[in-house]
Amino acid sequence: MPSLGTVRKSVGSSGTTGALSSSVSAGALQISPAEETPEEPAVEETSPEEQAPAETEEESAPVVPDDPTLFLTVPRLGIYGHTVRNDDSEYALDLGAAKLPETGFPWQKEDTNTYIACHRLGWPGNESYNQCLNLPAMQTGDKIVLSDTLGRVYEYRVADSVQVTPEDTWITKPVKGRDMVSLQTCIETLGDIYTMGPNWSARYIVRAELVT
Repeated sequence: MPSLGTVRKSVGSSGTTGALSSSVSAGALQISPAEETPEEPAVEETSPEEQAPAETEEESAPVVPDDPTLFLTVPRLGIYGHTVRNDDSEYALDLGAAKLPETGFPWQKEDTNTYIACHRLGWPGNESYNQCLNLPAMQTGDKIVLSDTLGRVYEYRVADSVQVTPEDTWITKPVKGRDMVSLQTCIETLGDIYTMGPNWSARYIVRAELVT
C-alpha cells in the first residue's frame, strides 16, 4: 500500500541599503546611519494537521509477517488450528489446506480474497484427511477464523457458496468492496455434491466476509 512530503519555502527579505540621516533644528537630533541587520530566512512551518496524513499512513501500514503461514479454524467442519501453507503444489495440498500464493492475505488493507484449497477425502495420517469433506454443508453465518504467525486473528462469516469448473479462475480474484476468505474443495460434477469421485471435475467454494 506513497508518503506525503512537505514543501518548505525559504522567504528572503530585502531592505534599503545606504545611510539614513536627518537633521532637526533646535536640538539637533542626529540620526546616525542605519546599520542593516540581515533577517533570518523565514521557514514555513508545517502544522500538525498537515503532518497528520503522512503519520497516519505510516501507522496504518500493515505489519507483514516473515512467515506467511496461516492457521485455519472452521467449527462446523471440526477444523481447529490447521496449518495453511502459502503453496499451491500438490505436495502441500496432500498435507492439508493450501493457499494460492498469488491471492491476498487477511492483513492487507485493500480488497482481498484469501483463497484456500483443501481435499474432501485427503490422506490418512495428516490434516488433509476428510478435511473439507462436509464443506458443502456450510451455512450462511457460519464462522471461519484465520490467524497468522504474529498471533493476529481474523474472523469471517459465511456469505455465499459457488460451484465452478477448473477453468473459472475469476473465482480466485478479489471482489471490489469485500475482504473475504474462500474455501475450495472438489466435487464430482456441477450440482453433484454427494458422489465421491472418481472424476472430481468441478469445484465447490464457500466465501466468507471479514467481520473482525
